[in-house]
Amino acid sequence: RLRDALALTGAGQANKYLSVFLTDKLDPRKSLATKAIRDAHPGLVQTLEREKDRVAALLTKRRAIVQRDRTQALLVIASAVAAHYRREKLERGLLDYDDLIDKTHHMLTHMSPGWVHFKLDRGIDHVLIDEAQDTSPRQWDIIDRLTSEFTSGAGARDGIRRTIFAVGDEKQSIFSFQGAAPREFDSRRRDIKTRFEDAQLKFESVEFKHSFRSGWAILQSVDHVFREASIFKSIHAISNGYPVHDALGDAAPALVDLWELEKPNERKTGKGWTVALDAVSETDPEVRLAQRVRGEIAALIEAQTMTGPAGNRRPVSYGDVLILVRRRGKAFDAIIQALKHANIPVAGADRLKLTEHIAVIDLMNIADALLLPRDDLALAVALKSPLFGLDDDDLLLLAPERTGTLRGALAEHARDNSRLTAALDRLERYERRFAQDTPFSFYAWLLGGDGGRARILARLGLEANDALDEFLELALNYEQKAPASLQGLMAWLRAADTEVKRDMEIARDEVRVMTVHGAKGLEASVVFLIDTTTSPVDSHRVNLIRMPQGNAAPDAPGVVLWAGRKDDDPKPVAAARSAMKDDTEDEYRRLLYVAMTRAADRLIVGGVQPRKASAAISWYDLIAKGLAASGLQRGTIETPSGPVNRFTRSGDVEPPTPATAEQPASAATELPVWLKTPAPREEPADVLLRPSDSAQGDGESHAVVTDETRAARERALRRGTLIHRLLQSLPDVASERREKAAHDFLQRNAQPLFSKEECAALARQVIALITTPSFAPLFAEGSRAEVSIAGRVARPGRPPALVSGQIDRLVVTPDEVLIVDYKTNHAPPQAADDAPPPYVRQLALYRDVLQRLYPDRRVRCALLWTETTIMMEIPASALDAELKSALS
Repeated sequence: RLRDALALTGAGQANKYLSVFLTDKLDPRKSLATKAIRDAHPGLVQTLEREKDRVAALLTKRRAIVQRDRTQALLVIASAVAAHYRREKLERGLLDYDDLIDKTHHMLTHMSPGWVHFKLDRGIDHVLIDEAQDTSPRQWDIIDRLTSEFTSGAGARDGIRRTIFAVGDEKQSIFSFQGAAPREFDSRRRDIKTRFEDAQLKFESVEFKHSFRSGWAILQSVDHVFREASIFKSIHAISNGYPVHDALGDAAPALVDLWELEKPNERKTGKGWTVALDAVSETDPEVRLAQRVRGEIAALIEAQTMTGPAGNRRPVSYGDVLILVRRRGKAFDAIIQALKHANIPVAGADRLKLTEHIAVIDLMNIADALLLPRDDLALAVALKSPLFGLDDDDLLLLAPERTGTLRGALAEHARDNSRLTAALDRLERYERRFAQDTPFSFYAWLLGGDGGRARILARLGLEANDALDEFLELALNYEQKAPASLQGLMAWLRAADTEVKRDMEIARDEVRVMTVHGAKGLEASVVFLIDTTTSPVDSHRVNLIRMPQGNAAPDAPGVVLWAGRKDDDPKPVAAARSAMKDDTEDEYRRLLYVAMTRAADRLIVGGVQPRKASAAISWYDLIAKGLAASGLQRGTIETPSGPVNRFTRSGDVEPPTPATAEQPASAATELPVWLKTPAPREEPADVLLRPSDSAQGDGESHAVVTDETRAARERALRRGTLIHRLLQSLPDVASERREKAAHDFLQRNAQPLFSKEECAALARQVIALITTPSFAPLFAEGSRAEVSIAGRVARPGRPPALVSGQIDRLVVTPDEVLIVDYKTNHAPPQAADDAPPPYVRQLALYRDVLQRLYPDRRVRCALLWTETTIMMEIPASALDAELKSALS
């Protein structure tokens, strides 16, 4: 090899030289020479060994340099993307979820905790942490800082019982991609325990072994699936234990069915270039599995299989069925398609790409046809949608031999065809509304007033409601951010790539198909696990390697490397990759725990046999091994789709459904006529009179000044507000504290608009008014400030009018009622006859409402002029005249 290397040059020589010391996989050779050479030339062999070590070290260094350069290139791109993302958020005034955590953490870390607690109403006494197993380390740090005073100094013994209540299950920690760290749950629990016990406070760790959901057979199978030590460590911080679950006493009989895996098809070649690359055959294993699931659901419903706890048994319904997958793929789509073809109600996908939903595609096609009338393809697709209801036969009448546009052909053929006439009429209505409405208004009318939603749901089912609602929501949001244009909305929607998460917790009699992550917190009587043979790491290649932080500071950012081939990893990177693989496998098993514990009565396990054998242990392997060791009674049931291994607990016998016990059939409910009938025109609502509206501006601006500037106007209004507030509050303050209270209030609310001298004068003016002897009854105990009032006043020949307002001061005695309104005009009138009419009208409306409330008492009205400390009572004749004017 050395001779061959010397005969070459450049890269060829280097590669040949490396082959002397390294294998084809670039591992150091175990032996560099034969025994005869080692015996004859020991010095040469030692030299070669030293060179081998040097070459291996250089190769490791080169691999590290390559990974460094790869990572640096990635970081350049990532930094640019992150900077652009931050800029976009800043320009739009938005925060994402991580921002909320980071900014809260920064505030609690870099600001005084005492100040933060003061702002939080002088401290926090009780903290509840739900789903604690999914709390990230950074979130735990926030909790630690918020509760730091619970066990320190006076905070631990100030007479207030401060509590931390954390509830979680580390076995169900499946959101590592959101930062959750299950080991953190146990670590923080021990930290909190130490803090409380050191402060001589009570700490209690409560464990729940009873399941309120699953039956005995399912729980026993779960216990044995995770009983092996190497598996148990994936779901629990304690590595030397084993799970124990107990069912409630009224738990129903339960069972676990283990189906044989569907075998893959033999590879076929020569399908032809017309076959789509992602085409699914009826004989594909995923389709066969979906057909089997469909048949099992139909059989359970037809047999009226019972479900529910003891004493409350009932036949199973479609809404009791939950089908779980690890990820969306061919099996996921095949299940939904199979159920729909069998007319089994199905809730559809738990997540959907909005612009890929057929209902939204139909709405966007009609927009394209309206925006570009010559777009025959868009119009043809729209005409076949539920909005128009035409089919291929109708289009064959229009399209093949047309000389112009499809729109013109539709108009021509509509004269002799009622279906085409109806379609043309609807299209023309769309064209008229499109020309005059905003996009949201157009689609709201199309789906509502024109009945488009009903037609879409009749063909696509209720699941389309979510897509239609989200479409309207986005149309409305678009109009609030950009000019209302249908073309702009279409471009924005196509670029946004919006994904909708559907609420699967709504109780509907439909089969639910979803991922295990989406099913967290849900339950069902019958659960199918159909995606059980994928390995933990086959969904994506692990190339972004998180390196351990070592001695770095706790808040230091983690180091991430963009690795290449696994064989090229330096030792530290290989160790980090292995640790990540272990973490991935642990979460893979916790995900299985969550999936199995969704079932109450029946857990049915199936899957597709992988085409290539994998060294990793799949869900199916774990379940099969656990069931074999569970001690459950095993039986084999022959079905048309193949044998089923059924595992039950000995003694669990389901009583047969009595043949005579007829279940009430759910009669088809006819929608009431009023639901489809336009609502009758409503009577005009009562006219609302706000007395203060007419009194603002009319009186003060006309009676005081006519050429004041805007700044002066705002200053005058602010001054009036301050006086009203002081007159409202100071009468209830002890006389010796009024001056200080007024000073403090004005300092906070009047400066710097008003100087200190002006504030002092304002305080003296209000206090002098309150202490004027003649006004003593007005501010005496029992009088009320800022009294809200609402009522109706009669109007001759017309419906009554509503009156709504606020009385500045109200005094009610056994004999009379006094209404007083404060006015801050600088130049008030000298006589009651000269009072501004809007002021008098305001009092007249208040008097009319209160007179009905106090029919046996005299109601008096007065204006209190704060500048001159004069209370001007308005004669009843003036009030009557203004009331008549206001109601005419």
